[in-house]
Amino acid sequence: MKISTRSRYGLRLLIELARRGGGGPVLLSEIAGSQRISEKYLSRLVISLRGSGLVRSVRGAHGGYVLARPPGEISLREIIDSLEGGPYIIRCADDPASCPASPGCAARSVWGGLEKAMRDYCESLTLGEIARRGSLRPVKAGPKERA
Repeated sequence: MKISTRSRYGLRLLIELARRGGGGPVLLSEIAGSQRISEKYLSRLVISLRGSGLVRSVRGAHGGYVLARPPGEISLREIIDSLEGGPYIIRCADDPASCPASPGCAARSVWGGLEKAMRDYCESLTLGEIARRGSLRPVKAGPKERA
């Protein structure tokens, strides 16, 4: 199972916002620099995150981005849904009508079980919990990652 760059980098962006939350709005350029991610790519991710109500923008001289809700109220599932359009592993697990073989398919129940376990796990984790994990240091210097 793979998690796309959208979810990986989007989560890193949100972790930065959660960790810096008390300091006011954060510029994407600051997050791009500390996480070694292209600012252009982050700006594309923030469109989805704004659209789903996870972040909001603040205009003005001291503007930037902030979380729209407390980090403890944002689940990993919401983040993945926002960035990927849903965490389904294969379409038939989420939408049986999308596959003509679904009605008699024995494998569909396997994918459905895996799907449920993944959704439950992602729902159980909040951005607040995730942000408290690991190091508070920036990503090691090196070549900037590309999207």
